Amino acid sequence: MSTIKNTLKTIIPKSMRELLIRKVTLQDITAHENFVIINLMLKNFYNFNLNDKLNIVLSNGEYTESLDYSIEKNRLSIQLHNNVFKNLTGNSTIAVSVNGKNMIIDADENILNETSFFKLGKYYNILVNGTLILEHLLAEYTFKQSAVQAEKMNTSYEKLSVTFDSYRNMERYNLALLYPNKIVEFQNQGELSVITAEDFNNVTMGRGVLYLVQGFEMTPVNINISEQNLTTKDHNLQFLREGNEVFTIIDNHEMEMTQASCNIDGDNILMSFSYTDNKDISQMIVADTISGEEAAFDVQRISANEITVRVPVSTMVKDFTRKRFKFVTGGAEPLVIQPDVSELDELGFGERRVLDFEHENIKLWFYKRKDKALGFKVSRPRFKRQVTEIDQFNFDGFIRGTENFIDCQPYLIIEDRYSKENIIVEAEEEFNINLAELNLKEIKSKDKTILDVFVAMVHSDGDIIRKEKIKYQFSDYKKDNYYGSRTETDSEGNTHYYLITTTPFDNLKIETFSIPKEASIPGEAHKKDYNTWLVGERYDTAQDNGYAFYKYLREHTSVNAYYTIESSAPDYEKIKSDTHVLPFGSKEHFDIAFKAGVLLGTHDLENLLPYKPARGFFSFEDTVKVFLQHGVLGRKRVEYHKKYYDLPFDLFIVSSEPEKYDVVMKKLGYDEEDVAITGLARFDSLPRGNKTKDILLMPTWRDWINTDDAFLTSQYFHNYNGLIHNERLIKLLEDNDVQLNFYPHYRAQMYFNDEILNPSNNINFIRLGTKTVQELLIEHSLLITDYSSVSFDFTLMNKPVIYYHFDVRKFFRQGKLRPLFHTFIGKIARTEDDLIDLIEHQINLNFKSEQPDITGIFKYQDHHNSERIYNSVVEKIQMLADDE
Repeated sequence: MSTIKNTLKTIIPKSMRELLIRKVTLQDITAHENFVIINLMLKNFYNFNLNDKLNIVLSNGEYTESLDYSIEKNRLSIQLHNNVFKNLTGNSTIAVSVNGKNMIIDADENILNETSFFKLGKYYNILVNGTLILEHLLAEYTFKQSAVQAEKMNTSYEKLSVTFDSYRNMERYNLALLYPNKIVEFQNQGELSVITAEDFNNVTMGRGVLYLVQGFEMTPVNINISEQNLTTKDHNLQFLREGNEVFTIIDNHEMEMTQASCNIDGDNILMSFSYTDNKDISQMIVADTISGEEAAFDVQRISANEITVRVPVSTMVKDFTRKRFKFVTGGAEPLVIQPDVSELDELGFGERRVLDFEHENIKLWFYKRKDKALGFKVSRPRFKRQVTEIDQFNFDGFIRGTENFIDCQPYLIIEDRYSKENIIVEAEEEFNINLAELNLKEIKSKDKTILDVFVAMVHSDGDIIRKEKIKYQFSDYKKDNYYGSRTETDSEGNTHYYLITTTPFDNLKIETFSIPKEASIPGEAHKKDYNTWLVGERYDTAQDNGYAFYKYLREHTSVNAYYTIESSAPDYEKIKSDTHVLPFGSKEHFDIAFKAGVLLGTHDLENLLPYKPARGFFSFEDTVKVFLQHGVLGRKRVEYHKKYYDLPFDLFIVSSEPEKYDVVMKKLGYDEEDVAITGLARFDSLPRGNKTKDILLMPTWRDWINTDDAFLTSQYFHNYNGLIHNERLIKLLEDNDVQLNFYPHYRAQMYFNDEILNPSNNINFIRLGTKTVQELLIEHSLLITDYSSVSFDFTLMNKPVIYYHFDVRKFFRQGKLRPLFHTFIGKIARTEDDLIDLIEHQINLNFKSEQPDITGIFKYQDHHNSERIYNSVVEKIQMLADDE
């Protein structure tokens, strides 16, 4: 076939071939009151009759509909009626096919960004990617079509004021800019009928339409202007009016560079710049393009348009990330100016220089960025390492690039993930490691633990210069598989198992567990007892769905149920008198784990089995595996996709049809018969309408905070620390004799304590382990959280919830499983003032719930969830037995 195509290319001129190739391009999109028209241009179809062969289908997985269309000459018009948008959630595909074969669609080069539109108060975009993607943008917002008329706009340096009719009180509104795919909101600094914005740090280049925003409701603003400019430190905003729409074109401040040079002077880089405008440059900023961290350096002025600046090499090399440069003018109204190097291809900055930096040969060079600004790259020496073969408990691999390290030797490091105890083994560029020769027992922090495998370049003085995890070339990541293993018995008769596995990133690790000599290890032919059920949560808790269901089994069924928890956990002390509570890793735990035919956990079964949950281990494949869950799914992404298991859960517990069909089946890959709508076991203990008075503040964690410095400088700490010290909130609580009890996430407990909360006797710190989460939920009348799934428990008790979403976009940066308005049942505050307004409103209402419709979250609102779970498990056991 390729030979024929090449022959045709030779015979037929390019200009004629263009006349023979059929093309489909997106031409424009028009929104009308009752429908939206997508116009496609058809090229080179000539007399080809499409009407009888064309099929246009919109689909988003759960919803499919054939779309109406019309063809006139060379234009295909697709109609999206309003009823289509009423049925949509998330993004949808619009496939255009002829005789069952999909057309390849391109975007017309003149359409630019004019692909977005509003329909039924929502914001949509058509993305062209070979096919048409109907994107539901900013789904949590509602957009009004009628504009609010403002009287005037005033601008000055770093200040924008919009004045409305004097009778309007605009204090609860903010101004915002709507970009094609994001919203930048400005905190209102004005009063009465004037909205004032003074913080423009989040503005970026591009085109934004001016809106009012209150909560998640957006209203366009119309002002009778022709053109008005706003200068901020970082940008120039040109406001224009077109019809009833006021928009702004946002540009950086720029200056053209005419000459530049750099030299490495010891531990510093000396740079010189010449430019066209005689600007009063006082500083140069080196900005990290990943973290956003900036460092400022004073410049030395040589002449009116020439400067030099000295920057430490360590600043330029820090974190080995790309850097960009900006200049800052002096005076009372400083400007941040981006150097434009678009015409300076011969600067000489492109030369790569090799530098010995902390015993590594690093490369560094300057370059022209896509935005025409001056950028800087740094490259560490390539350090390739990989395990290429695993045979039993040996692995072969290689290390490349050692020549780029000065006075260093490669080593393999095997390190306990928790204690950081390690074994260091010298390695060659081609290595074979027999793990059986290493005393792995000596570095284990506990009987069941994980040993990570690293390659390190170690300097002759003993310092580790580089330390990186090593990948396995043929990794096939599953949570319950392994590539090689070894068993050994220690001098005390305990049996140690070691399994070579990988992480989701294909990094090699060793999972290990020990079986005490007192436990009787079963033979290969042993059978599971399906009336013995082992239940658990995380290793160290007994306060969630696992323990709630265990108690139900013990009190209401004849099942031989057991619960496992670490003996060092605070919760263990409360329940250790129960003979069916098994200390994790004990002889009794192993005996029951070997026997149990049903395993039920709120997390992965690693948390309730003392051995590796994998095929071939004590008939694990013969067990019935039940996921009890630890919350209602639908907000952030989770790690329980069926593809991550060799032996996935046999039964997945959910609380509603949307959770079953939209999330667990559609997003996590489970079959319908493997998902049971029962409700969660812990819901059975929730009272309805119990009389309480106080407020519970219970935020969740942020996964991007991983150091003390990151926490103490984070928006997370700043916002919650500011809230609990807010004088208006303190007075509100004291005047109404209401207690606000702050229960930080366990990772944040060390940063919030009684000392920090001492400004008021009405704000209290709840220490981890002093009460269960469910006890706290029952004892309070109002919950303030951000994204935590404990809000579902509160809502089910008919109690009000307020959500504090000051960082909603960053929190959901990896996507959401369901639109925000589907799962956040209650009022949402974006700012501290809005939050306190809502708290005051709830106090005035005496914490009365608005009785929202929660059928989309909970199919059942009774106290029979555990009973339904039990019946579903029994039914699954029977179903699996019938299949054998």
